[in-house]
Amino acid sequence: IVVGDVSGKGLKAAMTGALAIGSLRTLAEERVSPATLLTRLNQQIVATQQGGFITCLCASVAADGRVALANAGHLPPYRNGEEMELEGSLPLGIRDGEEYGQTTLELDPGDRITLLTDGVVEAQSASEELFGFERTRSISQESAPAIAAAAQLFGQQDDITVLTLTFVPVAELQV
Repeated sequence: IVVGDVSGKGLKAAMTGALAIGSLRTLAEERVSPATLLTRLNQQIVATQQGGFITCLCASVAADGRVALANAGHLPPYRNGEEMELEGSLPLGIRDGEEYGQTTLELDPGDRITLLTDGVVEAQSASEELFGFERTRSISQESAPAIAAAAQLFGQQDDITVLTLTFVPVAELQV
């Protein structure tokens, strides 16, 4: 699973995003770890880009509930309404040779992970109040459509991406 956000707007940002998606598809076929994927993606972005950057969060979820996460300057995900602590790293495209760390954890049945872009926390009301981290945390256990709708109604200023995952053990799916 990869959630990211390209800096800037317009054609340059679109081209950077297209490059990242193409590279991600190739790297994903190699089934590398999230940290390795971000390290190699960074190398490709640095080699082909002139300015700009991409924040990115990469997660690999196994059937047994083991999750590996790597972060390239992106907002940390929420687990059951609590912000997860991940190693901090620079966004992709900033510096060649950047190595990305990885966090591994075990999910319990029913655990929910929410990944989102900064368009949620940076939603802004007519009075210029930010939606912010506290409001985001308080609704982080809601469904992805509910979180996105709350930010949009507050005052959408940027693109919004929200993904929620709930861990259900394989044994429960086979019933």
